[in-house]
Amino acid sequence: MYYSPYTMANAIVIQPIERNAMTDAATHIRRLFLEPKDIYSVRDSAEILCIPVRDVLGWMEVGELEGVDTPHGLMLSWGELASFGMDFWSQESIEEALGADLADAIPELLRLADLEVRIPRLEILALERLADRDGKSVDAVLARELLDVVSANSEYLATAIPGFTAALRWPQANTTPNLSAVALALSRTPVLDQEIARDANVLHRDV
Repeated sequence: MYYSPYTMANAIVIQPIERNAMTDAATHIRRLFLEPKDIYSVRDSAEILCIPVRDVLGWMEVGELEGVDTPHGLMLSWGELASFGMDFWSQESIEEALGADLADAIPELLRLADLEVRIPRLEILALERLADRDGKSVDAVLARELLDVVSANSEYLATAIPGFTAALRWPQANTTPNLSAVALALSRTPVLDQEIARDANVLHRDV
């Protein structure tokens, strides 16, 4: 289940969103990863994630989404939106949606692969309970924990695994916006979107 953050009386409130809000997720996943743009308005970001605009602003307010400063306020780079998307959707869902185009969208080192291990039953039960608590799969919980190990040993792993550094930095390594593209995107942004962007900029300054 997806939960959205928003501010009420200076507190972050968690509000459940109906599952049918994600019915078009596959279409939007393909749009994000196969038709990337340098920059996204808040409205476009909300449409891709299938969530209300106020939720995108909420995630920006709490720092889960970091905007790019523009003359019209904060916008989102592709790298920032894609990074958020990799956590927002399960990777299984992303890879299923991408299908035969997976290789064009996600680096090989970051694609899912099978691993069979034998670990103490206590650790298996712990993973299962944590997955239940967080509404995630056991695979996702284990991958999250292993990422900390990978990051802690990144200096060594960068010399031991070809392509490791680029994979670890993806998609943020692809996130330097082209200024001409940003200007063009802003020129095509409806007035309402520009007002939303300015609202996001106010949130950013107040945090």
